[in-house]
Amino acid sequence: MSELLLTSFTIGLLGSLHCIGMCGGLVSAVCLSRPTLWWPGLLSYQAGRIGGYVVLGVLGGLIGAGLQHSGWLPNAQQILALFAALVMILFALHLGGWMPDPVARLTAAFTRASGLSRWTRQAAEHHGLKPWAVLGLLNGFLPCGLVYAALALSLSAEYVEDAALIMLAFGLGTLPAMTATPALIRRLTPQLRGALLKLAAVVLIALAIFTVLRGPLHGEHQHATPAAGESASHHH
Repeated sequence: MSELLLTSFTIGLLGSLHCIGMCGGLVSAVCLSRPTLWWPGLLSYQAGRIGGYVVLGVLGGLIGAGLQHSGWLPNAQQILALFAALVMILFALHLGGWMPDPVARLTAAFTRASGLSRWTRQAAEHHGLKPWAVLGLLNGFLPCGLVYAALALSLSAEYVEDAALIMLAFGLGTLPAMTATPALIRRLTPQLRGALLKLAAVVLIALAIFTVLRGPLHGEHQHATPAAGESASHHH
């Protein structure tokens, strides 16, 4: 479980370089519309966003647990680990600039349907925490390859609470870049950001390979426990 948490945190930490230009641009527009940075609003936004990830983790955990205990899908955990790795690789290829965003149209459709622009305006014009929290929550649900990579990883968790923790770790991994986004946008040159994104993409592909390699080992460990119990019962 600790490997899954570390992997999810790393996905968030490295992939959030992508967020600086996407979701980060959204929060920066709100922050920069004020004379000074309003920390209560920014923290409320971050809490709503990470809360959205945890909700997705619970849903993913319920689906994953259902598949693993259904009986009609043998070796579910290994298959889900392979699926998670595939999504991570697809996102990494987009992150590195080697393929277009596969969920761009879905993101645009969600933005229109959710009223994201309206909540962005409310957060920029008012001091209440609610618009910031709702904006963060909607941002958490925004279709994004990075979120889907972490969510696919949460599907391979054995328990629902583990899946929620995986998405929490992912959200915490995105926190440094997303909190510092207003300053980073001013200081990161396009050339430096491009180089960092390519480096992050390579590391994420390596993490995807690690996810595949650890899947069967985890499965063997799971099968070994009943076997030991059966062996013990024979001695009695």
